[in-house]
Amino acid sequence: MEYFRPIAMTDPARPADALPLAGGWCWFDQVEVLTRDGARLLPARDLPPEVRDRLSSPRHFGGLTLDQPRIMGILNVTPDSFSDGGLFLRPEAAVMQARVMAAGADIIDIGGESTRPGATEVLANEEIGRTAPVIAALRAGGLDL
Repeated sequence: MEYFRPIAMTDPARPADALPLAGGWCWFDQVEVLTRDGARLLPARDLPPEVRDRLSSPRHFGGLTLDQPRIMGILNVTPDSFSDGGLFLRPEAAVMQARVMAAGADIIDIGGESTRPGATEVLANEEIGRTAPVIAALRAGGLDL
């Protein structure tokens, strides 16, 4: 069994034979080929066509292409958020903030559990209870989710 790991680059000096990584803005012109016996480098141009296509074909994430960097807004609907101190715990405030973020963000991450160090773990039904009303209100208000 062989595994192919493209060596991703972002340098603006992109060689003519470089391939886009997953159709995105990173590129590769070398691949590390991994086997049980060890590893070796292979120029991307020497890849089998099906492997080359699989590594360079575009991927989609939530309807977005990954051909450029994307901006993500973080909307915490937690009482102990380290970034906003619980300002958006109320669904109305969270919806208003999400609309502001949507004007400049490609993705909005709506979080219902704090990730700050030492935060108490939240049960799934409590996290859903915090996020579901916000998501439902955004969907009802026509925000593209």
